[in-house]
Parts: sequence; C-alpha cells; structure tokens
Amino acid sequence: MTVLKLCGTTSAEDARLGRGADFCGILVGVEWSERSLSLEEAAAVARASGVRNVILLCNPSAAFAAEVARALRPYALQLLSHETPELVAELKQSLPCEIWKTVHLPAVDGQATPKAYVDAGADALLVDSVDASEGFLRLGGTGKVGDWAAVTALMEEIDIPIFLAGGINPENVADAVRSVRPHGIDLCSGVEIERGRRDSEKVQRLLRRFREATAELSGLSKP
Repeated sequence: MTVLKLCGTTSAEDARLGRGADFCGILVGVEWSERSLSLEEAAAVARASGVRNVILLCNPSAAFAAEVARALRPYALQLLSHETPELVAELKQSLPCEIWKTVHLPAVDGQATPKAYVDAGADALLVDSVDASEGFLRLGGTGKVGDWAAVTALMEEIDIPIFLAGGINPENVADAVRSVRPHGIDLCSGVEIERGRRDSEKVQRLLRRFREATAELSGLSKP
C-alpha cells in the first residue's frame, strides 16, 4: 500500500488535520522556508500529530541533527538539501531514527546521485521539484509537478522506498498513485490556503481521493 506524508506542518491545529496521513513532516531550522519552526515549536506540533513524525533539516551539522533527534525523537530525519553521502552514513550509524534523503530531478548542483545516498545507508529517498522563480532555489514546497516518468525510471534502479513529491494536490493525487505507484506520496502546498497554513477542505478531499486510489490498486493486486 502507498503511504502518505503531509509536510510543512506548522501548528498543532494543522497537525491534527493531517491525522489521516501516515507521516507528519515538520521543518526545523530551515532559514529559507516560511514553514520552518524552532525546536520548541516543532515539539508542540509533533506531540499533536498522532502519527509518525519526520523532521526535515537543511544542511545540518551532525551535532545539530543529533540534538534534534534527541529532543524530538522522530521516526525519521529527512535531509532536504546538499548533504553529503558521508553525513547520511554518519547519522545512520549514530542515531536511532531512520535517515531519509530528498533528491531532485533534474539533479541539483552539489547533490550526490540517488545511488550514492542509497549506498550510504539512506532508508528512503524523496524525489521533489525545485523552483528558482523567487530569486533563490526553493527545494520543495514549490507546488510544481515533477517528472513522474523519471521517478518511475528511478524506482526501477533503486531498491529502497521512494516517495513522490512536487506539486501533488487533491486533483492529481489519484493519478500520481495510479501512474507512478511509489512507496509514498509527499506533499505540502497542495493542501494549503497559504504557505504554512492548511486548508481543511483540501486536506479532506486529498485524503479521500488518496484512499480511493490506494484501495483501487490494492484490489487490483489481489489474486
């Protein structure tokens, strides 16, 4: 079954809206993102989520990543920028949570290849889109649909879970599930009324269509 991660969660109220998902994504210390929280704010959101929490970090030091893991006890830390395979390997060996890595298609300068992160021990990859229209490189939360065919091809080469991200919303989530069949769907802006604030109606519509699509695929896979 495909799983669902709602990311960029900024409040306890929005965390509770996302309880129909499998994972709650929370950004910590990501300076360029309006959705980023302090450790204290993230702790309050994590307590309210009721699902497995994934904490997103941007180019953290190993020490900061360890501090976040100790404070928030997440299911996974997700590295979303130019982190090296060496950092992935270090965190995988030293921390008790899973280590996920965001990659981008087309590739972002300075990122290693998806295979390099897999070889370093990443537990999952999240394939996202990028946007430079605001004068800087926004890695995720762009609302821009990525190259689904490229993600499908990557899934044939990589043997760890892959999440599809980038521009997924209530209108296209069923198509994403049916056509790509990733391990997981990851989205943020597709259920927001504005950056950092969720729209309850969009969340409910997305959850309904996601469940319908996954139930359909589950039925097709039965003997």
